[in-house]
Amino acid sequence: MHGNIKNCPAMPQNFGNIKDTTLEKAVNHLDFKKYWNLTKDNIEICKDCEFRYICTDCRAYTERTNNNNDGLDISKPLKCGYNPYTGEWQEWSTSPLKQKAIQHYGMEKII
Repeated sequence: MHGNIKNCPAMPQNFGNIKDTTLEKAVNHLDFKKYWNLTKDNIEICKDCEFRYICTDCRAYTERTNNNNDGLDISKPLKCGYNPYTGEWQEWSTSPLKQKAIQHYGMEKII
């Protein structure tokens, strides 16, 4: 938005603005690639899920419950309602466990 260079428009961190930063400079920023090698095998709960290799993920919206030693958010995606331990699906937006994250992202009015 407004020319900010981001990994994803929904991510909070930007790496400059297209008006005064080259794409090369943005991509070479140390934090630009910090999530590139994070896989579902490293994400809490997802690493135990049988669907982890076919599931999409969005690091912009997570449950915000776990960070690894490098400070990366390794929490389950916010919009996932699957529990791999019970094999049950639930509507993600009504889960009491997700309400704090929903409030953090200001999603109450769109859900």
